[in-house]
Amino acid sequence: MNPFSSLYYMRENKGRTALCVFMMLLGTLMFLAGNYVDSMIHTYDRSFEYSDKVAKINVQTTDEDFRDFEAVIRDIEADPELEYVRYSALGFPSLSHGTVLGIDLYDNCMVFNSVEDMKKVFDHLGIKADLSDCKDLSVVLTEDFAKNRGLKKGDILDKSDNVYLDYAYTVDALVENEGYTMFYIFNNPENLFRAHIFSETLQGKALYDRLEEIIGDRKVQLVQCYRDQVMPEMTIIYVIFYAMVVLVAVVLAVTINSVMTGQYLKRTYEFGVYRALGRSRREIRRKVAKEVLVMNFMAVLAGVVIIMLYTYLVNSLIYENKGLHLLYFSRIGLLGFLLCEILILVPVILSKGRRMGKADVTGF
Repeated sequence: MNPFSSLYYMRENKGRTALCVFMMLLGTLMFLAGNYVDSMIHTYDRSFEYSDKVAKINVQTTDEDFRDFEAVIRDIEADPELEYVRYSALGFPSLSHGTVLGIDLYDNCMVFNSVEDMKKVFDHLGIKADLSDCKDLSVVLTEDFAKNRGLKKGDILDKSDNVYLDYAYTVDALVENEGYTMFYIFNNPENLFRAHIFSETLQGKALYDRLEEIIGDRKVQLVQCYRDQVMPEMTIIYVIFYAMVVLVAVVLAVTINSVMTGQYLKRTYEFGVYRALGRSRREIRRKVAKEVLVMNFMAVLAGVVIIMLYTYLVNSLIYENKGLHLLYFSRIGLLGFLLCEILILVPVILSKGRRMGKADVTGF
C-alpha cells in the first residue's frame, strides 16, 4: 500500500486509530439524544393531526355571548362545507402520560355529548373503535395511553386520577391509534356552548381561516390549533438540547484534538520527508483531512449500528410495554449530530493539516 495513502497509517497503527474512532463515535450519540427529544414531542403528533381536522369554538358566560354563539352556529349550518357537533361548556382535564425521557406530559382531550356525535367525528378522523359499550360518562383511550397508565377496559377514572375530574368515567373503549388524546362522553343538553367544527374539504389553516371569517367580531372564541399551543412551550427543550450538543462537541473536540496532536507530533518527521520528496502543502493537508474523515466515517458507521440496535432493543423490551416508542430517526437528532460533527471535525482538520503542512525535514 502506498505510504501516502490515508489508510496506510491506520493499518500500521490500529491501536491509535481505534482510540480516535472511539472518541469520534461518542459524537454520534447526539443523534440518539435528539431522537429522545423528538420522541417526546412525537407523542403530540396525533393530537396535532386531530386539531388540524377538527377545530373548536366556545363561548363565555354572558347572555350576549350565548346569542353570538347561536348566531355563529347558524352561519356554520348555512355553510355547505362545514359540519359540527356541540358539546358541554364544562371543563374536562386530560391525564398525564409518561415519555421516553421520563417527563410526564398532558395531551389534548375531546368531549362529545353523545355516542352518535363521537362516532361522527371518529369517522371523519379515521379513528376505528368499538363504541358499542359506550354511554354517558364513558371515556375512550388509545391503547398506548392505556398501557402508559396501566389501564384496561372497564377501569374507572375519578379524582384519584385527576383532581379536576368532577365525575367518575368508565373506560369503555380503546382506540388502536397511537397518541394520548382522551375522548369523553358527557351528556349535558342544557349547556352545549362549545362545538367541534370539521369539513371534508377544509383542514388546517384553511379551516381556521374560514371559521375566523364566520365568527368575525362576535364574542365567540376559536380555540387555537393545538400545535400552535404546544410547540412554543417546547422551545426551551430545543434550546437545552442544542446547548448540550455544543457543550459535548466542544469537550469532544478538545479531547480528540489533544489525542491527535500527540499522534501527529510523532509524525512530523514523516510529513517532513513527504515535503522533501516534493509533496505540496495542499497535498499534505488533503492527506490529513482524508485520514480524519476516514476515521470519522468508521466511527459514524459503528455509531449508527449501535444506535439502531439499542433503539430496537429498548423499544421491544421496555418502551412498547409502556405505550411508548423511541424514534429510529428524527430531524432534531440529525441536526444535532451534524452540528456536533462540524464542531469536532473542522478544527481538527484545519489545525492538524496546517501543522503538518509546515513540517520541514531540515528541521531535524
